[in-house]
Amino acid sequence: MKTSVRNRLLRLGRPVTQRLPTPDTERATWIWVLPVPDGRIRVAAVAVARELVDSGACFAEDDVRTESVTFVDRVDDVDAIVVALGGDPSGLESPWRNEFPL
Repeated sequence: MKTSVRNRLLRLGRPVTQRLPTPDTERATWIWVLPVPDGRIRVAAVAVARELVDSGACFAEDDVRTESVTFVDRVDDVDAIVVALGGDPSGLESPWRNEFPL
C-alpha cells in the first residue's frame, strides 16, 4: 500500500477504492476500504450493473451489491484482503480517480 493511501485511511479517516479489471460483462466491481468509527477498517467488494456504470446513468443504493465484507484491526492487514479479492494494494486510490459509485 502506498504511503499516501495509508495516510488517507489513518490520518484523514477517508476511504480508498480500486476498480477491478473483470471479464464480467454484467457488472463492474470495486474494492472499497473504509475506516469505521470503532477504529477497525472495513474492506469490501462492491458491484454495480455495468450498463449503469457505462451509460453514466444515475443509480441508487439499491443498485450497489456488496459481495464481500471483512473487518480488520490493523491497516497492515488490508493488503492481504485486497489481494484475496483480486486487487493490487498499490492500485488503491481516492474514490473519484476510478469512478467509484459514491
